[in-house]
Parts: sequence; C-alpha cells; structure tokens
Amino acid sequence: MSNVREPRRDEALPGELKPLDWFEGRGPITADEALGVMRRRRRVELAGVPKSRGRRAGVPDDLPAEGGPKKASVFRLPERTMAYAHARAEMEGVPLTTVIEEMLREYAAGVPDAPDVVEERLSRKGIKWQRR
Repeated sequence: MSNVREPRRDEALPGELKPLDWFEGRGPITADEALGVMRRRRRVELAGVPKSRGRRAGVPDDLPAEGGPKKASVFRLPERTMAYAHARAEMEGVPLTTVIEEMLREYAAGVPDAPDVVEERLSRKGIKWQRR
C-alpha cells in the first residue's frame, strides 16, 4: 500500500486521476485501468474516514491476486428482482453471491459499450440509474 496523495499527472495510471473515457474501437479494461480506478476510488474512500479511527490501509500498489480473498460489497437492488434471483439460485443449488460473481466476471472481462448505447439499453429495460 502506498501514499494516499494523488500521483503526479505523468506518473498516474489510466483512471487514477479522473474517470476513464470511452472511445470507439477500445478493447476490454486493462490491468492498469482497473488498478487506476481502484486507487482513485480508495483515495475517495479514505478522504471520508477520520484519521482518529486508527490505522487505515493505504492506496494499493497492485491489483489483488486472482482468487484472493473476497471483499464485502453493498448494493441497492430492487426487492422483487432479488426475490426472483434468490428463488432461481436456490433452485439451481448455488448461492446468489456466486451467481453475481459469475455475472460480474463476465461483465468486467467484456469490451465497454459507448455511454449512449448503455443508456439506451438500460432505458429499454426500464432500469433507472444516475450518471456517476
């Protein structure tokens, strides 16, 4: 773990100082992009944690190891969707967390779509969201 300060512009990873931009013809997210975004998000997280809370883990220098420990995450999801998802996962004999991990791995490994394409896709499905 390294310093909490932002790196100089010429030393920053893609996505470390500002959100990544989509561009035509780009491929899947690279390891440097994933780490850059992870580092930026960690800095934002640390900015909201009082120093009086004791020792704080710093900003990561590397991506976590493949197959490393899992980190708890919290998301707001529609209750109805969750009811159906839990029922299906139960019927398939697998924890819903594992199903979500499978879906996230596939999503993370894919090629990003243009923001307007994503907005249209979500709108067609009736999914409400806020631009980050």
